Amino acid sequence: MCLIHLELVPKSEDEPMKNINGIGVPISTVPSHGNKPDLRKVGKDIYEVLTGTGSHGYKQLARRQTVKIEPERNYSPSEVAAILNISYDAALRAMLKMKGVVDLGTPTRRYNRGKKKLRISGKNLLTFLRSKTKD
Repeated sequence: MCLIHLELVPKSEDEPMKNINGIGVPISTVPSHGNKPDLRKVGKDIYEVLTGTGSHGYKQLARRQTVKIEPERNYSPSEVAAILNISYDAALRAMLKMKGVVDLGTPTRRYNRGKKKLRISGKNLLTFLRSKTKD
């Protein structure tokens, strides 16, 4: 069993934020209840520290990348997700409905499932975006 020792140390007198000792992750408190921490937020903060998720996860980083659309280049689902500001899974579903998408993956065999490797040209992606814009 792994035990974690938490010590709440105030940053300043007027600030309602707390830190986990040695990690420096803010733990939110409810100002109306004095110095009692909001245990839901504390648990979420601890979970994010231990698992490495939260606002710094790989999916959020992939969505934050900036991609310039060039008509002669092929784009992967992660780049389409960044352009459309949607998740990777939603980009896969959207790409399956787009015209001009090429699946370079492997087919399904007897004991192996097929894998998708979708690519779309910049020209077809621009056409899709123009069809979705309201004039």
